[in-house]
Amino acid sequence: MTLVTIAQLYPAELGITGDRGNVRAIERRLAARGVETTTVLVAPGEELPRELDVLVIGNGPLSALRGVHADLIARKGRLDEFVADGGVLFSVGGSAELLGERLDAPDGETLDGIGVLPYRVVRVSERRVGYIIVDTPHGPVVGFEDHASEWTLTDAASAYGTVRDGHGSFGRDEGRGEFVRVGNTFASNVQGPVLPLNPELTDVLVDAVAERRGLTLSPARRSDLDEYAEAARTKILMRPTRDKGFKTIQV
Repeated sequence: MTLVTIAQLYPAELGITGDRGNVRAIERRLAARGVETTTVLVAPGEELPRELDVLVIGNGPLSALRGVHADLIARKGRLDEFVADGGVLFSVGGSAELLGERLDAPDGETLDGIGVLPYRVVRVSERRVGYIIVDTPHGPVVGFEDHASEWTLTDAASAYGTVRDGHGSFGRDEGRGEFVRVGNTFASNVQGPVLPLNPELTDVLVDAVAERRGLTLSPARRSDLDEYAEAARTKILMRPTRDKGFKTIQV
């Protein structure tokens, strides 16, 4: 029996924007392709599973990032090894900021990132809030953004999506961008949670797992979740640009 192992790191500390939903989407999508899964919740100080296929890390406030920072830094060697071996890592919001090279907080504090992804993050005074549509190589990704961070890419080739509507996380001069991808590691500020809304993006992760493990996947079976996602995506994609309600909030 083939068993894919998923871990959610810091679910209590970094799980405030429906991040468990991203885990469930991966579980359901793999099940629809004929693959059984097991999911492990990993708290600070606990070991990641030795045999790990997918790692999900969610969103949290700056106070939570400070709280898990030392624990994450201690995991750098294990995460570097996992990423280099082609493991799938999906990170949203605050955790994504710590996967980069550096996070500059509003109070002048600097938190070193673990350098898995090539960008630096600065917390800014304007909070970007609203629906977002991102064009990626695998189709449009929709969701909701609510963040006050500006990413500066140190490797432009890592940009994975271009913002069609919304603000995005990076790119001041040549159009806004959202989603960074290096190998099978993905980072974004798109919330929602994002994966249940975007089955095609979830399939990118599932296909990466299958390729790494040498799995043959069954054809996907359409489910009620696909119907819900399609209905929600249609509403977001049809929002008129002039009425999309995207805002910045001074903080």
